[in-house]
Amino acid sequence: MVDFLPDDVLCNIIARLPAKPLLRFRCVSKYWNHMLTEPNFMKLRSRKTIILPLHNTFHLIDDNVLNDDMPNLIVKRCYPLVDESRDMKVIGTLNGIVVIQSHPNIFMLYNPFTGVSELLPFPPTYYKGAACGFGYGPTPDDLKIIRFRQYQKDFDVYNFRESSWSSLSTSENNMWISFEQLIGHFLNGSLYWLATMEYGDNMLIAVDVKDLVLSEICLPFEIKRGWYLTPLGTINGCLCSLNQITDSKFDMWVMKEHDQWSKIYSLELPLNEMTYDALCILDGRRILMVDSSKNLIIYDTLKKWYKRFNISIKNVHLYRVHALEYVESLVSPLDMCSSRLEQTR
Repeated sequence: MVDFLPDDVLCNIIARLPAKPLLRFRCVSKYWNHMLTEPNFMKLRSRKTIILPLHNTFHLIDDNVLNDDMPNLIVKRCYPLVDESRDMKVIGTLNGIVVIQSHPNIFMLYNPFTGVSELLPFPPTYYKGAACGFGYGPTPDDLKIIRFRQYQKDFDVYNFRESSWSSLSTSENNMWISFEQLIGHFLNGSLYWLATMEYGDNMLIAVDVKDLVLSEICLPFEIKRGWYLTPLGTINGCLCSLNQITDSKFDMWVMKEHDQWSKIYSLELPLNEMTYDALCILDGRRILMVDSSKNLIIYDTLKKWYKRFNISIKNVHLYRVHALEYVESLVSPLDMCSSRLEQTR
């Protein structure tokens, strides 16, 4: 009978566990704490979790856990800033650090795995209802937060290298613009938002994070304002958008080249007296949705099955519900502030 397991075997077993028992195991001994905080162990783990701010609480959803393991399926964490918990948004992630906007003028870095947070400098001006995004240029040390002024193409930029904000004007006229999404989707060095222009056309607003150049991209469909949400996502390294046709039918569009869209599939869910709203496009062609009973579900378009969660979206405007996936890590927010990150996402 074996009295002990080799470290590599033990790490391979523990790496498959949810976050809650893993954090407890760090308290077993100094040796275990050292073993479980090694960078190689966290790379071996590489576990994605969904973070959803809702009802003054972060809901950390581990889709890898079985439904009957409720204590580990959903972990709840209090907001880092109690006084500003009324309107918390997650606007991006890198290396396990989530960028949070808790107020039009308050931004912070937060590690949901460790609970450590760090406030960022305040922007120079106050804009209510501003559209935001987080991303990086060709290398992940070129980190930036972009905050649009609502109804304008002008925006503010927070540069992590310089730890400072600056303002940028991108248009000679004051053309009116309405953002359909307050949170931009980051992909391949650019941030994207769906918007409606002053002349009524639906456009995709893109900002190159490195050069801070703004461009407009035509959409292959019309946004149904006030009816359905139109989330953006990533499929096979390409930007995608889910266009809802009816209460249960969706079309998935992919932009493989700039301004070149193609519909890759249509999806129709069984009604069963239910209607659905798509909230977020997840990895692996999964879609985070809410049904007409305001219950949260994840639908896997490849396996044609869904998982239902004991999370209610009642009394919350769906326009303000935003979730994203992040990879658990032990990276400190201070490391991102000093731009010492290596790209692992």
